[in-house]
Amino acid sequence: MRNVIVINFFDWSGTRSSLTSYVEAVSGECEKHGIRILGLFGPEQDRFNWAFIFEVTDPEQYHRLSRDTAIPIEVTHTIVHYFWPEKSFTRELPRYPPTHFFE
Repeated sequence: MRNVIVINFFDWSGTRSSLTSYVEAVSGECEKHGIRILGLFGPEQDRFNWAFIFEVTDPEQYHRLSRDTAIPIEVTHTIVHYFWPEKSFTRELPRYPPTHFFE
């Protein structure tokens, strides 16, 4: 299996220094689990104000990380997305928008 990209969106209600501590803790756990952390990003979304992006060899590797990392109370909401680069999951999509949209 090729590497999987994991994006963990989360809301943060704490201070900048406590966020820095959380990022350091997550980075340390990534080193222990052999996970490549691509960084902490601030997406342009109303719902979530931060996102960790990881590269893992399989989803279970990320599950071990999440089990071993304490989530601070400052994380009020979170959602995780997995992105597989496998072509076997893709199919040719119909042309969009359909031409009748312009008629």
